[in-house]
Amino acid sequence: MIDPVTERPIRIALVGCGRIAKNHFDAIAKVDGLELCAVADVVPERAREAGEANRVPWFKSYEEMLAKAPADVVTIATPSGLHPQQGILGAKAGKHVIT
Repeated sequence: MIDPVTERPIRIALVGCGRIAKNHFDAIAKVDGLELCAVADVVPERAREAGEANRVPWFKSYEEMLAKAPADVVTIATPSGLHPQQGILGAKAGKHVIT
């Protein structure tokens, strides 16, 4: 699946590099036309490890990732209580949001 408008893969940034994130990384990797482009976590070590393992830029701040990562979509993999606020931030940054 290639974005028919841009004719390139759909770029996905993920926030929340805890235990569920691996499921998202694996799913993104399995779908042609999707590309992980960045990760973020408030725990810098988790963000760094996920970024290095997936060979993408990593951020200690969701807001910084939204501002700097060339993402079309943001996947929210944080605790569910954070989803509304983070979803609104992603939408305001012009991203499609998956929770």
